[in-house]
This record gives sequence, structure tokens and C-alpha cells, in this order.
Amino acid sequence: MSDYEPEQLRAANHYVLLMPGLPEQFLSLEELKEFLEQLLEEHPHLIDADLARYPNRQAQVQRLIDTTCEVEVTPGEILQWHPVRLNKRAVNPRH
Repeated sequence: MSDYEPEQLRAANHYVLLMPGLPEQFLSLEELKEFLEQLLEEHPHLIDADLARYPNRQAQVQRLIDTTCEVEVTPGEILQWHPVRLNKRAVNPRH
């Protein structure tokens, strides 16, 4: 579980996705939702009793985003996502 407050998790609009053996990926909130929906479709065992209470896949994904930052897909294979703030770098014109 993350140290982020729920309000901070919901307010984020970009996330870094960490998967074993792959480089980090930066995703928009919509891209993360699509990724997690596909993950739950491909790995229905990830839908625990808490997620099963939600009426559809979109609500289950939102619950994941609101309450956690990782899932263990298979023993030892943990996927993590963390909210990030992407700032534009200031351009320093050279004179």
C-alpha cells in the first residue's frame, strides 16, 4: 500500500508503471485504466472479495487506483503504479 492520501491518488493524472524486467512507463490516467482493465480481464484471479463487490470492470479498476498501487499477478511478479507529477521544463533562452 502506498503512503499517498486518497485525494492525492485521485488527483493524479499521470502514473509511472513498474513491471518486472521492463523499463518504467509513464501513462496518463486513461492509459492506466485501460491497462488495468486488460490486466483484470487476463487475470481474473486478481479480483478479490473487495473488487468483486463492484458492479463492473471500470468500477473495479477505479477501486484499485483509489486504494492501492500494486498487484501480484503471479508469485513474485508484482506490478506497481504510482502517481507522478509531470512538469514542463522551463526553456531558458540563450542570449
